[in-house]
Amino acid sequence: MSTMAPDTTFTPQDLQANEFDYRPTPVIVPVAVVLGLVSASSLLGIVGVILAVIGFVVSLVAVWTIATSDGAYSGKWAALIAMMLSLVFGIAGMGSQIYAYSTEVPEGYRRVSFSQEISAKGFAVEEGKIGLHPDVAKLVDKPIFLKGYMYPQRQTKGLSQFLLLKDTGECCFGGQPKPTDMILIKMQDDAGANYSQGRVAVAGTLKLTSDTTPEGLQPVYSIEAIKCENSRSAF
Repeated sequence: MSTMAPDTTFTPQDLQANEFDYRPTPVIVPVAVVLGLVSASSLLGIVGVILAVIGFVVSLVAVWTIATSDGAYSGKWAALIAMMLSLVFGIAGMGSQIYAYSTEVPEGYRRVSFSQEISAKGFAVEEGKIGLHPDVAKLVDKPIFLKGYMYPQRQTKGLSQFLLLKDTGECCFGGQPKPTDMILIKMQDDAGANYSQGRVAVAGTLKLTSDTTPEGLQPVYSIEAIKCENSRSAF
């Protein structure tokens, strides 16, 4: 009794089908996935929100690349999941920033931009005399809320006084800030404030001062502060 040997011949169509069974995944897909996972940091700050936006755009491009490849690429579901992660975390992060911005100012206090409403105003010259800018003069003795950066000091805990600077420019690296670019913060709480390298928010009453700091700096303004904390929002 004879048996027939199995047919091991392949047609050109079979060879072509085997050749295209494997579909590569575009490099942009794993990049989108990584950005989708990293976008979870949007819950911690504005940098994470920016990463989430970038991740959403990258994953959208990945989905489009796969959809227009006529089946040459795989990884569609991974790209879609990455896009959803970036979208969800981005929306959550932005919502967190909006909520923080809307609730961080204590009741009865006015939000003031240190850079635009105090520093940029400078001084006014009237009849050859230098004085306060009228817009800034309206803020004196008023409860305000503003943000800035703490001038580095040797002491880092329980500060009863410290300088608040409008930004982290050269004044934070040994330079000489202008009188209107700094405010002397006088904490009214016995616990004081702790030094932070990041942006801080201060609430208190704006005053004029002639005090000279231990660093030899002479600010024009001071704030009798009831509150000093790390900025809750990036705005």
